[in-house]
Amino acid sequence: MNAPAFMRPLKTSVTVSYLTAFAVVLLIFALAVHVAFSLELRLETTSRVDALIEGGKEAVELKHGRVKIDDDSIQITAPANETVIWYDAAGRTLDRIGSPNLLQASAGTLAQRRVAAPVVKAGAARAPASIVAAVGLGPSENILRRVDVGLLIGLIVSLFAAGIGGSILANRALERVVATVRTLRDFTADAAHELRGPLTALSSNAAASLRDPAGLTPAHRKRFETIASTASAMGRTVEDLLLLARAETPLGRELFAVDVAERIGGVVDSRRSLAQERRISLELRSCPARVYGNPAEIDRIFGNLVDNALRYTPAGGLVEVECAAERNGVTLRVKDTGIGISPVDIPRIFDRFWRADAVRGRDGGTGLGLAIARALARRHGGDVRAQSEPERGSEFSVWLPARPPRSPVDRSPAGA
Repeated sequence: MNAPAFMRPLKTSVTVSYLTAFAVVLLIFALAVHVAFSLELRLETTSRVDALIEGGKEAVELKHGRVKIDDDSIQITAPANETVIWYDAAGRTLDRIGSPNLLQASAGTLAQRRVAAPVVKAGAARAPASIVAAVGLGPSENILRRVDVGLLIGLIVSLFAAGIGGSILANRALERVVATVRTLRDFTADAAHELRGPLTALSSNAAASLRDPAGLTPAHRKRFETIASTASAMGRTVEDLLLLARAETPLGRELFAVDVAERIGGVVDSRRSLAQERRISLELRSCPARVYGNPAEIDRIFGNLVDNALRYTPAGGLVEVECAAERNGVTLRVKDTGIGISPVDIPRIFDRFWRADAVRGRDGGTGLGLAIARALARRHGGDVRAQSEPERGSEFSVWLPARPPRSPVDRSPAGA
């Protein structure tokens, strides 16, 4: 499924959600298996130590007040990992079997489980001997380590498979959404296209009537002027809707070499008179850079950002336009000292037809300028971001890559 550009973050979010949920389940399962194996191995070690203690006690014989050890009666299954030592009442070693190395180091430095117990025999006034048994934890830890490695490998493989599965599930979940969005986009484009003809006719007839003053009363002239103005505004909105619908299609063969400095200079120069009329300082710091894209759409991106800054900057304010050439593209920043935007509203300023407040609702725009700028920037493989503080101004930055992804062979028209 080839999702529209603005749907890709949603697809990514759904995929990550699937993957995160699956990863949490796998981690819980792996932790449960680790704990279960660890407890089982330690239980086996404890049982083995207890068995050695009981066997050691049975091997002690008391004859005529003397202690004898029948160590042949004890079965040592792992001589290098098990040991049993008998001591007399004075603490002297009577006998030992198995590996003595298990008790040469302290219990804190050697991984082992050790138990000491007195040997009590019938007829003895006190314990004639004591016994110490120990079992090393090395083999158990090796087994647990191998289990952990297996779980880790299984976890990685499962997460990789879950990523693929999550992407497939996200595609299926979004198929209807994408189909609906495409239907709405096509409807918008078709409706806007069909409206161009009647609006053109309406605007032309109103203009023609205004050019023929014969028989026009002042009231009629006022009405025709309102019709012409409204038709012109509706025409701009229709053109914006068509542009937004087109922004969802790939660039294809629309790539040309674009001189960024020339484009920014042209955009700023065309708006200097408006800035002077509103008593706003408009400053430009350009940079030598070149990108590949649609020149008219790049002009529209830059122009919409500058227009937005001029629209919301009061008289005596400042609008700065600067660019920075980068290794993989160019960044244009438009800073103003205008009314600013609330942090709560920033995530929504790129929505179509959205207005933050009554002040912005009276600016005479269509509410599509920033939406168009972002849509066209993303069509070129870039993006538009905003930072703002109320009553302190805003900064909009657009980044464009030097070459959009999967671009065809470049061709440069005159004046590009």
